[in-house]
Amino acid sequence: MRLRSQASRFFHLHKLMWCLLLLTPIVAFAQPYLNEFPFHQQTKYFDFRFKRNSERIKTIARFADGFIGVINRDFFPAGFDYPVRVLVLEDRASFQNCLRQQFSIANPPNFGIFLYQSNLFATYEDSGLGTFAHEIMHPLVERNLKDRPVWAIEGIPTFFEKFYGYWEDDRLTVNWGYQNPWRIEMLGTNLVQLDLKGIIATTQTPGDFRESDRRLVSMFLWQQGKFKRFLELVKSEDKNGYNSYFEAAMEMPADKIVPLWKAYLNDIAANRNEIMRLPPSAIFQDKEVFQRFVTQYRIPTVKQRL
Repeated sequence: MRLRSQASRFFHLHKLMWCLLLLTPIVAFAQPYLNEFPFHQQTKYFDFRFKRNSERIKTIARFADGFIGVINRDFFPAGFDYPVRVLVLEDRASFQNCLRQQFSIANPPNFGIFLYQSNLFATYEDSGLGTFAHEIMHPLVERNLKDRPVWAIEGIPTFFEKFYGYWEDDRLTVNWGYQNPWRIEMLGTNLVQLDLKGIIATTQTPGDFRESDRRLVSMFLWQQGKFKRFLELVKSEDKNGYNSYFEAAMEMPADKIVPLWKAYLNDIAANRNEIMRLPPSAIFQDKEVFQRFVTQYRIPTVKQRL
């Protein structure tokens, strides 16, 4: 009994020490560093902190709440510990320096990062709306789609990084399903050789498959009209008798899907020049301005295929 009591005390003391270690950096960081961000904007889902009062911040803040609304409305209930704090630095250099100095991240990313321990998203003004959408999807996926396959850790968030849309009063309307030019360029001639069965079966991240490889799996599901079905199956943890959620969404085994996949990749390769001309993700003030934009750049208005 005494040994058990001592073991119990040791366990609880060990657990307390770990909690203190986890909490200490956050407490030390919280107030002093936030004082360096003189501007603050609170929205329904986010707590924005920034160093200069730029119009871009207002655009990002409005989009951020609208984006969560779109996910709730069109994809899955996006439950989380709102509001999420967002630090917006002036430029990429300031953003990366912040991560090195305040968060001890030796090799910071180029655009944005979500820090789970602090419930905080860090980025900079010109990183783009696509960056915000991609990075904020990471915690939403991990919280709400707990049984997502390994490929979908990046495959789902990267899907949401490319879009065009517009505001209808306070309602955000978004067109999805666009390839990302820099990802297609990076894939090069290897594009048509991508191994679908290998990607959906992978158990490692990053492993042998890059973000861009994994994004194409989500894009393929969208093109087939099965993306939302895939999300629903992951949410309910129901493979419907198949080996994977991907196959369950497609309602056929992987061997039968592969020919469709190969045809999809060949179609992307055949339209590479048109893809490379796509402009960055953008949201416009109303439908009229949006229509002028898509006409000017010859952007197909992708029908919503959920």
